[in-house]
Amino acid sequence: LKGAEHGREALDAMRVVALRRCGFGSRSNICRRSPAYALLLTLLLALAAVSRGGGNCSSGRAWSSLPGARLRGAAPRLTGRASASIGRASASASKENAEPEIAGTSTVWTSSVNLAKNLVGSGILSLPAGVAAFSASPGALAPALLILAATALLSAYGFFLIGRVCHETNSKTFADAWRRSVKTGAWVPQLICILECLGGSIVYAMVLGDVGFSLLQGASWLPDVLKARWAILTVVGSVILYPMCCLRSFDQLAKFSLLGNLASFYVVVFVVKRFFDGSYSPTGAFALADKSPLLALSDSFLNPRILVLVSILSTAYLVHFNAPQMFAELKEDKRWSKTRRFSLVAFAGFAAAAVQYALIMVFGFLTFGSSTQGNVLNGYATSDPWARAARGAIGISMLFGYPMQFAGLRDGIEEARGAVAAKGGELGRRISTGLLLAGVLIVASTLNDLGRFQALEGAVLAAFLTYIAPPMMALKLWGGRTARMRFVLMIVSGVLMGAIGGVVSLGPFG
Repeated sequence: LKGAEHGREALDAMRVVALRRCGFGSRSNICRRSPAYALLLTLLLALAAVSRGGGNCSSGRAWSSLPGARLRGAAPRLTGRASASIGRASASASKENAEPEIAGTSTVWTSSVNLAKNLVGSGILSLPAGVAAFSASPGALAPALLILAATALLSAYGFFLIGRVCHETNSKTFADAWRRSVKTGAWVPQLICILECLGGSIVYAMVLGDVGFSLLQGASWLPDVLKARWAILTVVGSVILYPMCCLRSFDQLAKFSLLGNLASFYVVVFVVKRFFDGSYSPTGAFALADKSPLLALSDSFLNPRILVLVSILSTAYLVHFNAPQMFAELKEDKRWSKTRRFSLVAFAGFAAAAVQYALIMVFGFLTFGSSTQGNVLNGYATSDPWARAARGAIGISMLFGYPMQFAGLRDGIEEARGAVAAKGGELGRRISTGLLLAGVLIVASTLNDLGRFQALEGAVLAAFLTYIAPPMMALKLWGGRTARMRFVLMIVSGVLMGAIGGVVSLGPFG
């Protein structure tokens, strides 16, 4: 410990921990009872603390991993975990690649609000189509709402499990949590990250194409070829998206992040308003013959196509890669443990998002019935001023959020290839960005059904992140019989929902 910044404080705290391991509650009587034994334990703990740090404890790594002590600034704070053995302390102290715990600053309230804001995005636009995929009856909303609530609970539980695994393994990212818990398949989180960013980039581009197509329908002065989705994506991609995706830093785009939250809230208000004012009823101001509500009085909604809604909800609730960061940012509290407070964050955030999802799903479906489109906004008239405002708000939100989605895809592919950013220089980076962006936009221009694509994405990708990966990691750490049964059941359910949902999503909707 010689030369360490907090060596004296750390050694003194280790000595107190050693005394408590001996069963002594006070430092004053050590010389009268067992000074040699206490000194021996102190030295053993000190050796365990520096065994991986090469004798340098200035970073606090080894000391922060000791059970029973944690550095807060320069002063160590001791906890009551005096039952741990020296062997467990040594193993914990020598944990490979352990990182110091960073004091969070976010409260339960702010973390819950941020989680809800991250959840509510483009996923809300496909929820009415998920109901129309398996039934045209208003009675289908009852099981749909039950599914929405159940998937919200499962998704929140998976989100909480990832945070708890990060706490137990001292991980700061999803990949670290997987590697330190599952131990094998380190390529899995990397592949999932690439696929998730690829799916998000395609979804954002599809929404931009739909928005541009709808807004340009009233521009009679434009040739029809320039109103096509592929032409819109070509112009927007080359003029706007490509320069933004080449940025080295997205700090300048951070100011526009609030637009996404306002746009989602406006869409919810708009959909509810248009249902109650009857503008799209058969006698409404914007009634269209091909988009009038088609609602069956009764219909058999207990069929496999109900899993299409499950898959779409899996995509809508997909935010689990952010769990490690949100757990690290959560502020400590003396009354409740961090994991317990994180559980409140998870369930409160998912509940707030579920309320908005329910409003969009119910009133969007009741407005259009079985004629609901994959993007619910496409069903509203181009002459509707409120609809134009909703499309414009969503379009701006997707526009400024696209570079961050695309950056994750590009950087993930480069990391998987083992490429170094500076190897090809700035020119090589711009060329790879242009080629990859062109490929994504070509795929997006050929896909017209947002609901079907998000259902497939949810079945193939989101089901793994939401229902399979969290219990798999937890299963490696906790061995209680009840817990293991719960984790196995969740894994099996996720596999079945993903497999059947993927097959059903390829079939006809409605």
